[in-house]
Amino acid sequence: MPHPTVGTHGRLIAGLTGLLLAMGLPVLPGHAGMSAEELMVDPIEEGMTEEEREARREAIERERQAAEERRREREAAERAEREAREAELAARPYPVRLTERRCMECHDAGDFDREARTWPGWAFTVWRMRLAYGAELESGEWRVITDHLAETHGAPASKAAATWTLLALTPILIAALLWYLMRGRRQR
Repeated sequence: MPHPTVGTHGRLIAGLTGLLLAMGLPVLPGHAGMSAEELMVDPIEEGMTEEEREARREAIERERQAAEERRREREAAERAEREAREAELAARPYPVRLTERRCMECHDAGDFDREARTWPGWAFTVWRMRLAYGAELESGEWRVITDHLAETHGAPASKAAATWTLLALTPILIAALLWYLMRGRRQR
């Protein structure tokens, strides 16, 4: 004669399983990632014939295998998406990747858009980041980063023209100032 609490015991286990699933906890390690519907199966009831029990066991096993297949497919899709994203990032031009690797540790992409600079302005900025803030740049990387920033976040043509004109005139202005100072000393 079967134990009178077997049916109750099966319902109790099913209820606890449902509670654990509702809390988002896996019931068994093999059940991680399965939905509550996938795990909530009718327990094998008393009074079932052996054929019915075997059919129920086979149905439960088919459901478990289907859930496992869905989990594998979901993981494969996530892996493929991650690999595609990584391939897309790796396919970007070297200056973009280098600038992100060296500059994005401290800066957001929007930081570059706030103040458009000319090539000399970006060169000075990169130089300042290296000397004042310890930005780690290998030999020649400053030029690649400067070229990229000047190309993608460059100043308008009017500001660029003014900057280059001032840079071109600087040696002349320094020479004129030195000449004026030397001339003033000779006249005394």
